[in-house]
Order: sequence, then C-alpha cells, then structure tokens
Amino acid sequence: MRTIGIITNPTSGSGRGLRWGVEAKSALAAGGHRLVDLSRGSWAASYEAAMAHRSSLDALVVVGGDGMVHLGLQVCAETDLPLGIVAAGSGDDIASSVGLVRHDIPAAIARIEAGLRGETIRVDVGKVSGDAVEEPGRPRYFGAVLSAGLDAEVASYARGLTHPRGPLKYMVATAAVLPRFRPYGVTITADGRTWTQTCTLVAVANASVFGGGLILSPESSIVDGRLELATADAMSRRHVMRLFPKLRDASHVGDPRVTIQQVDSVTLTPHPAGGPLPAAFADGELVGAAPVTITVAPSSLTVLGGRVPAPGGTVA
Repeated sequence: MRTIGIITNPTSGSGRGLRWGVEAKSALAAGGHRLVDLSRGSWAASYEAAMAHRSSLDALVVVGGDGMVHLGLQVCAETDLPLGIVAAGSGDDIASSVGLVRHDIPAAIARIEAGLRGETIRVDVGKVSGDAVEEPGRPRYFGAVLSAGLDAEVASYARGLTHPRGPLKYMVATAAVLPRFRPYGVTITADGRTWTQTCTLVAVANASVFGGGLILSPESSIVDGRLELATADAMSRRHVMRLFPKLRDASHVGDPRVTIQQVDSVTLTPHPAGGPLPAAFADGELVGAAPVTITVAPSSLTVLGGRVPAPGGTVA
C-alpha cells in the first residue's frame, strides 16, 4: 500500500474542481492506496501541510490547474518525491508540456497508476531566488514560464478578479491594464552579459507555452537543461494589440522586435529607463518583485505517467 498525499482545488475548472477532486480521490482509493488529504483551503496552508507530511509520502497528487501544479512543484522539485497531476484547470500548460491529458479524470488516474509502476519522466524546472520572492516557498520553482512584463501586470490584475473565470478573465484584465501601459525599464544579466532596455515583454521560459496554450518560446524543452529568455522591445499600445494574437501560433518569433535566446541564468532588475517593472508571475502565480534571479534545475522533478516532449511541447 502506497501513501499518497492529495491536494485539490474546488475552484478550478470554473467551479468544477470540487466534483473533480472527489472523483480523483475515489479513483485513487479504489486502487488500494492510503490517501492523506492535504487540502487546507488556501495555497499557503496546503503547501505547509504538504511539507509537514512530505517525508511520509510515496507520491503527491494535485488536482486542478497550473496553480495547483505550481504548488506541487514547491514540494517535489529537487527531491525524490514524484508528482502526479490531474489536470482540471482552465489552462493546464504544465500538464500539456509533459504529455498528460486534460479534463479526463479516469485517464489522468490511469497515468498516475502507470507512474507508480515505474512509468515516469524527470523534467527540468525553473528556480527563482530574490529577497522579495513570496513566502512560503523560497526559492520558488516553476514549470512553464516566468513573466515580468505586460503579461505579469495582466496576471496581477486578473488575480484580483472573482468574475469572470477562465480565459475570459484575462481578456478583461488586459482591457483594464492596457490603457495605462507604458514600456518597462529593466536591466538584464544573462549568462554574465548585462544590458538595459525598455520592453513590453520580458519572460523566462522552461516550457514552450503559457497563459492557456500561448506559444511563447516554441523551441523550449523541459528536458534540455536550459532556459529561454524572451523579450519584446518597447511598443505602442496599438502594436501590443497586434503582437499578442501572434502568440497563439508563434508567429511573433518572426517579429524583429522580439528576441528569444537560450540561457542558463537570468537576473532581472528594475531600471528607471522605463515604467516600473511588475512583480514577477510564474505558472500564473505571484512570485515576487524584482530583482530576481532565475536558473534551471535540470532533471529535478519526477512526473508520474509523463511522456518526454519534443521541442515545442508535443509528445515524442
């Protein structure tokens, strides 16, 4: 009998998370496992409960969207404790990046069971340090993308909205943030090279997608031991409105104002050359104000039932 910790989020999936959590727990219990419910009603309380029980668990399973997987990363990254994912959110970028199904509880549990029998992958995670990184969870790990530009400001605004839910929430947030947008000032140090610029986007990618399937860095791979730094130069609001739709098919890569480069380490520091740099968000969760340093922790997370992705996030 294996001891499995489980954390559910009743608000994920536009409110369907409660039913999905009950279904996932029932399916795991039917497999003969001993379940420890670590859900505590808040991200921080669930994290503390999981950390308190970590040494007694054989696996941790999270049920929900990228925020729940982000929580699981804080517990499992750079340890031998494997992570199982029941993807039931509105985006599920991390689950998609490791070849897991979305919104199919029986199939997700089947992949977790396969993982417990030994079908696992080891993947990279991003690792964030800085004096203002939010507690609990320092350093902070992320699976998909860390953002500190316009998308981070949108995520911050969206975090305060209770309605609408899902992707529509980010459309509402974008409409609210864009009228007051002005390009941000940032000093970037990447692999020992330092420069200052004004930018619209500045992000560090471990996986290729973010924001519910937007393709930021199509060549990113979570098994290559590297990160990608993506920046977009200062733009007018009109040009921003033209750029963002291109993230759906990665056509922004051909824009001369967009630069994507492979890196091992990045430090982002605010600079008065432009507007104040927003607090960084990763996997849709608040990480903290810059300066922040982002490195890669190669092969540091075991995912139950995951499959090795090819560049671009497709499963090989």
